[in-house]
Amino acid sequence: MKKLNTFKNKIISSITVLTVLFSLNSCETLELEILESPNALTPASSDIDFYLNAMQLNMGSFFNGVKDEGMELTRMMHLYGPFYENAYATTQMSGPWNDAYSDIFTDFSNMVPRAEEKGWETHIGIAKFIKAYAMITLVDYLGDVPYSQAALGVENLNPGVDSGASIYDAALALIQEAKNHFSVPAQSPSNDLFYGGDRAKWTRATNTLELKLRLQRRNAADSNDAAAINSLISNAASGLIVSKAQDFQFKYGTLNASPDSRHPQFVDDYELAADVAYYMSNAYMAEFVAQKDVIDVRANYYFYRQDDDVSDNDDNEIPCGNERRPDHYSLSEIFCYIGYNDVTPSLSTSNGYWGRDHGDNDGIPPDGGLRTAAGLYPIGGQFDDGSFTATSGNQMGLKGAGIQPILLSSYTHFMIAEWNLVNGNTEVARQFLASGLAESFSKVTGFAAEMGNAAAVEFRSGASISETEFLGSLQANIDAYIDYVAGTGATSLWNTTNDKMGLLVQEYFLALFGNGVEAYNTFRRTDKPSDLQPLLKTVNNDMIQSFFYPRTEVDNNNQLNQKSDHLQKVFWDN
Repeated sequence: MKKLNTFKNKIISSITVLTVLFSLNSCETLELEILESPNALTPASSDIDFYLNAMQLNMGSFFNGVKDEGMELTRMMHLYGPFYENAYATTQMSGPWNDAYSDIFTDFSNMVPRAEEKGWETHIGIAKFIKAYAMITLVDYLGDVPYSQAALGVENLNPGVDSGASIYDAALALIQEAKNHFSVPAQSPSNDLFYGGDRAKWTRATNTLELKLRLQRRNAADSNDAAAINSLISNAASGLIVSKAQDFQFKYGTLNASPDSRHPQFVDDYELAADVAYYMSNAYMAEFVAQKDVIDVRANYYFYRQDDDVSDNDDNEIPCGNERRPDHYSLSEIFCYIGYNDVTPSLSTSNGYWGRDHGDNDGIPPDGGLRTAAGLYPIGGQFDDGSFTATSGNQMGLKGAGIQPILLSSYTHFMIAEWNLVNGNTEVARQFLASGLAESFSKVTGFAAEMGNAAAVEFRSGASISETEFLGSLQANIDAYIDYVAGTGATSLWNTTNDKMGLLVQEYFLALFGNGVEAYNTFRRTDKPSDLQPLLKTVNNDMIQSFFYPRTEVDNNNQLNQKSDHLQKVFWDN
């Protein structure tokens, strides 16, 4: 399912790739083209740019390799489970581990000295940003990992681990150095896959990564972090990612030849007609369509329904449709599907959202043309116009021109809201919750246009949703939602809840679709939301606090000892 590795390896393993550069169109969508005059580059400059592009591709691959696990654990996607102790094999993190150590760190070591000789500051800054992100995320998912002794090749085949706290410090040093590099006018990369060589945008991304790092370890009480966070926030307008034009995201194209440039999940869900690979999370979809008294228009962009009524399908297709909910599921808990009445199944209703419950590992029925697929955002799939037709193949929607949403403007607003809330500034927190929601809605509803194909938000013949009504009331529905959640009125959720952090994090999760890294980290950092759907088949909810080291690495490194269980916390989770 993690097909970006295939895409990346086909590029990097090719002998001719040293003379191939990746060209972005005006919307920065990833395309693969040979420059008209590759010989215009000297071997040295080509070498540096090749390494930089390899690091950027590996950045996309690395993120793709960790995002799903975070989404599954936070109920943004379905987790098979059925229990946390056997939900993932000890090889689960092998891909991201290899992306980091074998690729990103190695390419960094090969590229940076060459770039330093030429004074190519922007290249160096980008490389340090990417390495820092990988370092931080390895710690977030695995805890203590090799760093100071890693990627030395034959000089040290058995690197020992460094503490997560010390790796965070080393990453912070790289971040500070990267900002200095971006402050110096220098040779632009021949093909920067993220920002097209825009040093101002790279500076914003680097400041935002620093904010993420410092906020992530706020419970670990670093004495310098509070002042640094306040400084970053005070200069947010000019220094952080605060609007979608500044988003840090890995973009895909529509090429379905070899190498395939489309979003990996689009390939899984849309390559074959009526053969959707993933299950959406029942609980997550319910947050959009069943838990509030206002319309959340993001549902039409996040999810694509193939069927209009789950309740009218037989037991072979929806096996839980005649079952009772487990005893540890409250009556208010979503079970089986949205609208299911397990006391009297004949009274069930359905709006077509077909997913699975958390930890449901039942066999796979013939429902590939019935279950809800990922939609237009962020994978580049189909907009849900209420036609309720099965996926017809790889020409639907944006045809795979999606993104990996790594650091978006809405995330910045939610992080600032969290920081203000923990420091007692509840009104400022409310304001940033509202602006975070506004950024999220703007990103999602404008996504097709951003990717250069506004027509992908299409209302086909047979659509049950009126184009005039949907688009005509779009902004009104967005405004109503933001007011309902974060308005100043006495009846807004913000002003009526006794758990403002729970509300803030829940809304953050709804904006994070496609990014399990921030969801998984935020859940462990805040212990919110406190009402996530329980595992289906057990009352034990001892969530995975960190992942096992890859088994092959433990077998081959006598300095790396496997963890005793999945309950080992990372240093900032206290």
